[in-house]
Amino acid sequence: MAHEIGMVLLAMLEALFQLGLLLVLAPVIGWCLDDLPFLLTGRTVGPVRFRLLQAGRFWKTLFRAPLGGRPALALTAGILTLLCLPAVTTGSVFSSLADPLVIGLVVLLGRGFVGQSLLPGEAGRFIPAVLLLCLTEALIALAAPGTDGLGGLCAMLHIEPEPGLEGALAACALALGIACPPLRAQDVTGMLSGIRDRQEREAARSIADVLNCSWLLLLSDLALPVSVGLAQGGVQGWWMGLVALVGRLALTVAVAVGLRLMAQERSARLTALFAGVALLLALAGRFGT
Repeated sequence: MAHEIGMVLLAMLEALFQLGLLLVLAPVIGWCLDDLPFLLTGRTVGPVRFRLLQAGRFWKTLFRAPLGGRPALALTAGILTLLCLPAVTTGSVFSSLADPLVIGLVVLLGRGFVGQSLLPGEAGRFIPAVLLLCLTEALIALAAPGTDGLGGLCAMLHIEPEPGLEGALAACALALGIACPPLRAQDVTGMLSGIRDRQEREAARSIADVLNCSWLLLLSDLALPVSVGLAQGGVQGWWMGLVALVGRLALTVAVAVGLRLMAQERSARLTALFAGVALLLALAGRFGT
């Protein structure tokens, strides 16, 4: 009994550490998404510490005056996603709840609550994203029936590698990143057109960073599920999982920035292409075994 209680407490501590780490990384990821494309084209951008300071002000203000209404729902969606998704290892207490379709829908709904109104065209981007999430769920059910969320899928792929499924999930992640890319700074500005209060605008930008981090973590987990460490890996496995988390998030951000620089975001042709590739890889892997 004491051993079981200790394991539960350890899983809860890992979930809290995971949440804290990702909340710290969220403004860094937001800076990379917004400013790195300009930096790579030779333009001058603000340092990342300004983004971190803005996030720090947001959290300090949040403890004094809690959010209400739409921003609170958006932030809750982001925090729940960061808690549930397997990040460092599969041992997080909530990793069994990380169903790709459910988590994806939670993040998309959170994006809709960032501002006072949806950005023109944002609802249209949700439709292909939802269809791709359904495709992802169907491919997992086809190739790995009975897995317990993304945590269970990651653990299964460590034990029984499925190259066809892993390739299909990577293609689905890329299609999702093209069809519904992370929110841009100008997207958030458009959503805040009716808000004049400076603190509310800064809070919305910080919440958008959390949601972008949540979305990219979901895509990185789908693209590289075997990089998530096993719960049974011990201290060494935990450290390897932590390094792998930073690496796959950096790779996912690099792909998102690359798509933006190549003006391939929201390309219907590329989305359909990678969705078709995902289906073919999953079927080939299923019937090739």
